Amino acid sequence: YFVPVDANPHFIKTSGYKLQTFYNNLSKIPAKKITIVLDSCFSGNSEKGMLFKGISPSLVKVKKEYQGPANATIITSAAVDQVSTWYPEKKHSLFTYYFLKGLQGDADLNKDKKITIGEMKEYLKEHVPYMARRLAGTEQQPVVSGNDNDVLVRILK
Repeated sequence: YFVPVDANPHFIKTSGYKLQTFYNNLSKIPAKKITIVLDSCFSGNSEKGMLFKGISPSLVKVKKEYQGPANATIITSAAVDQVSTWYPEKKHSLFTYYFLKGLQGDADLNKDKKITIGEMKEYLKEHVPYMARRLAGTEQQPVVSGNDNDVLVRILK
């Protein structure tokens, strides 16, 4: 479930939005390709603490892998058992900060004015885990699924 930080997690079925429902709804869009970017964690933890009070973060586990649309590239800020780190100095999450820098051209590793899924994956893999350990002492590895050769963005400057 997507659970907003102000939702009551004890009533998750009425205050959350099922991830598989989200993916199913996106698969109905008649598009050749879809890019889904999720800056959230699956651990039940937030900047304000655990959503589920009085339990260990290690007890919150994702029950299964979810099936995204067949035509989708899915980029998530962290693996299913990790938290997404906040970057206080930049006033963004760590993932959002580097994802946006990547889109602005920093991920164009071969400088051909195109950022492929593979280039974004490598860029995020290089920067996010290092800064998560440095800022918060946590492990955070963005997950990118899709064809590495697909172009995510073309740079027009």
